[in-house]
Amino acid sequence: MRNLIVAIACLGMAIPAVAEVIEVKLGPGSTVEKRLILQPGKFAELCADLKSGQAVAWRFNAAASTDFNIHYHVGKQVEYPERREGVSNASGRLVAGSDQGYCWMWTNRSAVPIALDVALSDPGG
Repeated sequence: MRNLIVAIACLGMAIPAVAEVIEVKLGPGSTVEKRLILQPGKFAELCADLKSGQAVAWRFNAAASTDFNIHYHVGKQVEYPERREGVSNASGRLVAGSDQGYCWMWTNRSAVPIALDVALSDPGG
């Protein structure tokens, strides 16, 4: 166990993303920053429950191209407020249209791991 902890520390606290969903909490004035390692052929999602009208400024920078989207579920249907293919960085602002869980998702379609830095911020007010 100690070796595992040391290995994680050596990775700069990067979280290996192996088809992983990471729940985050965003409230007024809060920022969530994560460093992820997207494994080949896998995806990672950061998901947050947002209130109607809540705004989130988001940005990411990846070491190589990824497929990116922001999505939420309405029953069995998936809605995409944002969807981009083959991007290594992007930023924007999402305003929640309803009380809903929203997910920021990246997919690594390459044969090598990709480092990804992500920030989600709720400016509040």
